[in-house]
Amino acid sequence: MRFILSLIAQFSVVAQSTPGQGMKFTALHYVVAFIVIFSTVVFIVLFGRLPTFKGTIVGKAHILLWHRIPAKLAAIDKTVTGGRICNATSSWGNYLINEKHWGVAAFYVTVLTVALIFFFKDAWRYITNPIHRLLIPPLAFQPYFYLYLSAFTDPGTITPSNVSRQLEIFRYDDIIFYPDMPPCRTCRTPKPARSKHCGVCKHCIARMDHHCAWINNCVGYYNYRFFLGFIVSNLIVLSYGSYLTFTVLYMEYMRQYFPGGYDSAPKYFWADYVKWIKLIHSQNWTATVSSLFMIATLVCPLVIAFLAQHILFIHQGVTTNESEKWGEVEWAVKNGMLYIYENCGFNAENDVAETASGSGSESESGLARSRPAVLTNGTQIKLENNGRRVYIQVYGEGEMNRSVPHGMVQSEKVPDLDSICNIYDKGGFFKNWGEVFFPKYT
Repeated sequence: MRFILSLIAQFSVVAQSTPGQGMKFTALHYVVAFIVIFSTVVFIVLFGRLPTFKGTIVGKAHILLWHRIPAKLAAIDKTVTGGRICNATSSWGNYLINEKHWGVAAFYVTVLTVALIFFFKDAWRYITNPIHRLLIPPLAFQPYFYLYLSAFTDPGTITPSNVSRQLEIFRYDDIIFYPDMPPCRTCRTPKPARSKHCGVCKHCIARMDHHCAWINNCVGYYNYRFFLGFIVSNLIVLSYGSYLTFTVLYMEYMRQYFPGGYDSAPKYFWADYVKWIKLIHSQNWTATVSSLFMIATLVCPLVIAFLAQHILFIHQGVTTNESEKWGEVEWAVKNGMLYIYENCGFNAENDVAETASGSGSESESGLARSRPAVLTNGTQIKLENNGRRVYIQVYGEGEMNRSVPHGMVQSEKVPDLDSICNIYDKGGFFKNWGEVFFPKYT
């Protein structure tokens, strides 16, 4: 890491500069600058909204980039041009953000393909180890393979024909998913536990994790394993590519400056950055290989962080979507707004309250009238909260974000997040992984 930082710092000072002349920027400078800025922005956009980074510099940067700067630019445009620029670009921006398109995936495939072409063109001939030559082609092909599987496998689209089965796969936990959730306003189907409507794909997705522009598809119950393979295959290509390109450069470094062997070379080779800079700019192929090394090395930590996030979520038995919901639950617990309700002899299968939006008529007791949960084909759903303790989020002055079923009595305030059981956590790392790699098909 010290070698990389030194290399980046010195590139901007002495690369291809001569006495009496100003600094001359090369393509390598711009490649490094672009990768650093791009990786930083992508990390902030992907991870800044997570509860873990709330209140941190990453979370604040996410708010700045995603909300405040666009709002400020829109205000300036409204003052200067009357909003003409925003109006002219809104349809294009809406298409890029809210519609399915292959733009980001095509960008990824293009960058990967170009990088591999340059690798085989300029670095391959210097890799003489037969094991590396045997491993490189299949490893380089893996990202394409898993991209195809992730992009073209149905993530778990919920339809009227399979919603009954989807309702049986995951139980409602009465915390972030509850039986009297209203049907999806777009799909017009009941919402199974752990599902979410995707505004980009225009469908409800089973065990929805998130929509990924890199694969132009949702990451859901049936393609999550392929998406993990996509991340891992990219990490292998980046880390292995970083190792190979550095090895090639180091061999050339030794050949040019220390032909006598390793004994004549300095102990800390990364400190000899002047020779490294001259080496990189000495030939076209060394500049290309060093660019590939920089790209792989700088992007690799971003992929590691993304993979670590998903490993953590699998260990906890949550999805990306659910982690945000649990963040809201944690906030409610900290602010004393989460209560436990006991079922006092109430049959939840036959009597379920309307939602707090007031869509149903009120009874004389002040509780919403009961309603059965019914599928589109007329079949009644059996609810899971019969005889169980139910957690209901409560706001100030008793205003609730969801209704309490008739017969439920408030017993106590939730003391801390650890007292709440996540029923989707199977209680072990490998059991949770089994759910990811062996989904139950409808």
